[in-house]
Amino acid sequence: MTVLFDAPEIWLTVLACVLLLGEAFTGVRSRTIGQFAVVGTAVIFVVTLLSVVPPGGATYWSGSYIWDGTAQFFKLFFIFTSLVVTWMSLTFESQIDENRAEFYVLPLLITAGMCLLASAGDFMLMFVALELVTITFYILVAYQRQVRASLEAGVKYLILGGLSSAFLVMGIAYVYGLTGSTNFSLVFGVIQAGEITGPSVLPLAFGLLLVLVGIGFKIAGVPFHIWAPDVYQGAPTPITAFLSVGSKAAGFVILIRVLVDAFGLVQLYANYWSLLLIIMAAASMLLGNLAAIPQRNLKRMLAYSSIGHSGFVLIGVLALAGSGPARELGGTAVGIYLISYLIASLLAFVIVAIVTQKESPDAIHNYAGLWQRSPLLAGGLAVALISLAGIPPTVGFVGKLTIFTAAWEANLYSLFWIGVAAAVAGFYYYLGVVKTMFWSKPLDTEPIPVAPSLRFLILLLVVATFVLGFFTTGLQVMVGDLVAANL
Repeated sequence: MTVLFDAPEIWLTVLACVLLLGEAFTGVRSRTIGQFAVVGTAVIFVVTLLSVVPPGGATYWSGSYIWDGTAQFFKLFFIFTSLVVTWMSLTFESQIDENRAEFYVLPLLITAGMCLLASAGDFMLMFVALELVTITFYILVAYQRQVRASLEAGVKYLILGGLSSAFLVMGIAYVYGLTGSTNFSLVFGVIQAGEITGPSVLPLAFGLLLVLVGIGFKIAGVPFHIWAPDVYQGAPTPITAFLSVGSKAAGFVILIRVLVDAFGLVQLYANYWSLLLIIMAAASMLLGNLAAIPQRNLKRMLAYSSIGHSGFVLIGVLALAGSGPARELGGTAVGIYLISYLIASLLAFVIVAIVTQKESPDAIHNYAGLWQRSPLLAGGLAVALISLAGIPPTVGFVGKLTIFTAAWEANLYSLFWIGVAAAVAGFYYYLGVVKTMFWSKPLDTEPIPVAPSLRFLILLLVVATFVLGFFTTGLQVMVGDLVAANL
C-alpha cells in the first residue's frame, strides 16, 4: 500500500478543502457543492474498494496506522454512509436557512476522521481522529440555528461529548503511565511480557475501564445513552442518520482496536472488560427496546432502537474474548450486523427526510395512510423497519441470526435469551409503525413527490436489503475474510 494514494482519509480531506475553496472563490451554489461531494465520495469509495490489502495487513508511522482487512471494511462502511447522508442532505436543503456549502463539506471531514479511527494503532492518533469526528458533529447537530430543539440537542451533545472525552483522556493517561507507551502493540507487548504485576494490575484495569466508559458514550450504550434520544430528535435528519450509523460504527471500531490490539488476548484483562460489556449489552438491549415502545416521535423511537442495536453488536464484541470458532464468528457477526443496520437505518432516515418536507413534526401519526400518499415511501419504510426488527428474508434477520449464533458459541447464554426477548419487543413498535402506514386513515391525501435520484436510492437500498438477506453465505465469507481474519 502507498499511504499517500490509498488512504481515503487524505482524499476526503483534499476533497473537502477543494469544495470549500471552490465555493468561496467561485460563488458556486451550495447545492452544486453538495452534488460534487456526492460524486467525489463515490469515486473515493470505488478507489478504497479496489485497494489491495497486504496478507496479514501492514503498519505505518511506527505502528500508529494499521492497514488491514478490518480497516478496509470499516473505511468502506463510513464512506458509503457519508455518500448516502450527503445525497439525503440535498433533499433536506429546504429546511436549512441560509444553507451554505459547509453542510455538505463537514460530513467529508467527519468521514476522514472515522476512516482514521479504523486504522488507529495508537491512543494519540485515535483521540485526535475521534475529536475531529466529535467536534464536527457538534456543529452539524446544532446547524438549524433557528430551531430551538436543534440548539438544545447541540448543547447536550457538546456537554456529554466533552465528558466522555474527559473519561477517555484519563484512561489513556493511566495506560501510558503504567506501560510507558500509547501504541497498541507496545502496550500489549508490555502486558504480555508480564511487566505489569502486583499493585499495577488494578490501576491498569481501571485505566481500561475509563477508556471503555468514554467509548460507551460514543456507541450510546446504557448507562451512557442519555444524550441519544434528544440529540437524534433535534438534529437535522441527515445528521441523525450519520450519528445513528456512522458514529456508532466508529465507536465500535475503536472498541475492537483497543480490546483486541491492546488488551484482548490477555485473559486477566478480559475478565475486567467482559463483565462491564456484558452488563452494558444486556441493559442496552432491554432498555433500548422497551423504552422505544411508548414513543410517538419516529426519530426518537429510532434513537431508542439504536441503543438496543448497540447491545446486540456488543454480543459480537464479547464473543471476541473466546477462542477458535467463537472468536472468528464474533468478528463476522459484528461486521454483518453493522451492514444490516447500515442499510435499514439509512433507508428509514432517507424516507423520514422526504416525509418531513411535507410534515414538519416527526410524529408517527403523520405517517398514517402513507401507503395512499406514496406507495414507494410506505413500502420502503416498511422494508427498513422489518429489517431492523430482524424478520426474514431481510439482511436484518441474517444480522440477528449471526449475533445469536455467536452468543451461543461463546457460551453467552444469558445474553442470548435477553437478546431474544429484546428482539420480540422490537417487533411491537416496528410493526406498529407499519400498521399505521398501511391500515390507518390518512390525515392528508396529497401525494408526496419523490425526486428521481431519491427513488433510485430507495430502490437500491430495498434491493440490497433482500439480496443480502438471500445470499447469506457470500456475505459471511466476505465479512469473515475482511474482519474476522484480522481479529
